This record gives sequence, C-alpha cells and structure tokens, in this order.
Amino acid sequence: MSDYLPQEVVVQILTRLPPKSVIKCRCVSKSWNLLISSPYFISMHIQQSIPSKSPTNPSNHFIIRHYSKIQNSEIYSVHLNNENCNVDETIKIEYPFRDFTRFYYRIVGSYNGVLCLSDDLFGYTNAILLWNPSIRRKVTLPVSPSILEITVPCMFVIGFGFDEKNNDYKVVRIAHVQGDSGYLVPHKVEIYELSVGNWREIDVLVPLNCVVEYFWTQVFLNGNVNWVAYKRSGETLGPVENLIMVFRMTDEVFEEMQLPDALSNELPINLNAAVFEESLAVFQYDARVWSKSCSIWVMKEYGVPESWSKQFYVDLNEGLGMVLGFRKNGHVLLSDRNGDLISYNPGTGAREDLGIVGTKDSFYVDTYVETLALFLEGKEARARPLSDSDGEYDSSEADVEDKYGDVEKSELRMQSTMFQYLTTLFERIFV
Repeated sequence: MSDYLPQEVVVQILTRLPPKSVIKCRCVSKSWNLLISSPYFISMHIQQSIPSKSPTNPSNHFIIRHYSKIQNSEIYSVHLNNENCNVDETIKIEYPFRDFTRFYYRIVGSYNGVLCLSDDLFGYTNAILLWNPSIRRKVTLPVSPSILEITVPCMFVIGFGFDEKNNDYKVVRIAHVQGDSGYLVPHKVEIYELSVGNWREIDVLVPLNCVVEYFWTQVFLNGNVNWVAYKRSGETLGPVENLIMVFRMTDEVFEEMQLPDALSNELPINLNAAVFEESLAVFQYDARVWSKSCSIWVMKEYGVPESWSKQFYVDLNEGLGMVLGFRKNGHVLLSDRNGDLISYNPGTGAREDLGIVGTKDSFYVDTYVETLALFLEGKEARARPLSDSDGEYDSSEADVEDKYGDVEKSELRMQSTMFQYLTTLFERIFV
C-alpha cells in the first residue's frame, strides 16, 4: 500500500489505528517500522488518540482498579463511559506486577494512557513505576541517591504529569522532614524526566506548606500538579489555612491557589483533590473515618478562586464509602463499605451496584485512552502465568477469606495508624 499512497496519507491512516494494531504494522516493511518507531509518529498517534479536553466531549472509556479477594491481586479493567457499566462489556488488562508489591500500589495519577504507580501504601519501598497497560510497556524509576542520603524520618509526596513544552513525562517528589510538631519545610524536591532517565534535585522556592501524609491525592490539570495542602499562620503551633499547592511541570516552580472560605479552615485530612469534567475539584468529607457525607466543590475557571462552587452533596449513609469519580451521565462512582462499586445518582439518590467487588480502599477510577506512550522508552511488562497456589482456582473459601482478610486488616491497620497520628497532630494545631 505504501508504494501507491503518499507518505502523508499512510501516516494519517496509521495514526487512527489502535495501538496494538499499529505495533503489528511494524512488520509490514522496514520503512513502516522506522516510521512507527519514530518519536514524531508516536507523538502524532497520541494526539490523535486523545479526545478534545472539553466537558461536552469526555473520554469514552474509564479504567477501574480494585484488589480482588478471589485472585489475591490487583485487577485492572476498562469500561465504556456510557449509561451502562456492564461487567460483561469489561476489557480486562493483564497485570504484570503481582510479585512486586505486598498488596497493591498507590496510583499517583494517569496521563495519556500512562499510569504512575508508587509502592507506599503498606510501607515505603522507593518503588515507582510508569506503566502503559494497553501496549504492555513499563519504566521502573531508579532509586535516587539523594533520597538514600536522608537519615531522618521523612514523608514523601509525589506528583505525575506531562511537560507539554518539552514533550516529556515527569515525576516530582517532595521530601518533608518530620519534626516534633509535624512536618517541616520540604527537605528536598526532585524531578524525574522520562527522556533523561534519572532524578535530579532542583533548587526552587518551596511554599511553607504541608500535605496530609498517606491520604494525599494529586490532580494533573492545565499542565500543573495540584495537591490539597495546608500552612500554619506562624512557626509555632496555631491555626492552619488550607489551599491548593501547585507545581508547574514545564517551569518547575511552585504556586498557590485559594480554596473557598468553607474549605480554608476545614480539617485538612477531610479534603481530597480530584477532577470533575476537566475542572479542578475538591472532595470535602464530614469525617475521614465513617463518613456520612461528601460535598464536591468545583473550580469552574482554573486559577480563579471566585469560581469555586459546591456542585454536589453526596449522602454517604447506609454503607456508602469513598467518592471515586464521575460518569458521562452525571452519576457518581463510589465504593461502599462492603467493597462493592456503586453508581450514585446525585439528583435522585438512586444507587446501582455495578457488580465489581474488591477491598473497599483499593478502588481507583479515572478516564482512560489507549496510546503508544512509553513504546520507545519502556520495557515489556507481562504477567507470569497464574498457578493454583495463587488463589485464582482455590476451592477453599476459608483460605480465600484468609488472604482477603490479610489485605483488609493491613488497610485498616495502616489507615488507623495514620489517622491516629494525624488526629493527634491536628488536635495540637487546632486546639
């Protein structure tokens, strides 16, 4: 075909194919292999794969992660973002990291089909991965020598995103030194650039802010990483002010954005950063443990504090748990306290069980697109075959429950420990 069609037409055709089909097309000829393996083509294919960033044209798919008590493993699946989320229409994703972590990873964030995974939920191991599940490519980030040099207790906060100017994926890591009255000014700030393959420490003015340990979330939006953070009014214990701490990926500088008055003096542990229809959002729980409600605040115009408004109120009584994300039809996705994935209609209060079951704290939901990202930089990531001993075909319910209990007990133990520590810390700050 390439002998009869202009190169420009061939490129236009290939950039519209799914990633797996494009990779197979490399076998057609040497010229196609060179074309498809070029950074120029991969960049074009990614741009073609991404839907326009508009609330009226959201991604047609979303990815769900949960920890399965049957398979004793993380399970990733892709679903259509439509009126139905039928498990019969699920596209299962091969998960290659069963032996890499104790139970499951923190998913720091995702962008252009790439997930950033950090093994810090059940003890910090310095393990951070970039993974494109659609083409089975992974990049394992090296351990930073400067992090190993830290000899005092630290808390690490991570951000993941994309540098549009330099066409590069980046990971930013902030190390906060632990003091007697909480966390001190960040000890180190490091950047990992995919194109370079190494960490580098950056000399940057860091705001005197803290991010809630363990429970933090990040959002990559408008070229920036966004965290909910808080700062004290002085060096000693005293009132705090909540805000959005921003890291600009291209310029590698920090900024701050105000939260609405209703959130500025809220207990920081009750706030999570999120995305709603391509806008920055904050989930406000009435309490971190056994929450009864969640208010969803949306910044309708990014960077304009006056545009904050309360969009939804979600009643979490009757067993509902954490808010996970939003569907195209306006429904809210939540986990319940039994580990079921629920679709909630905020207008009517109606709930629908979507038939996906996992441990209640293991769920992750985000929009998803298949791309060729990491095709050049990544290594093959394939799962080893499951055996009977892995639990998938274990006929003993007691054994399965024991395995399931291990992860649930670990979730409860880690969250309870961190919650008790943070509650004591915030009582000292607020009282």
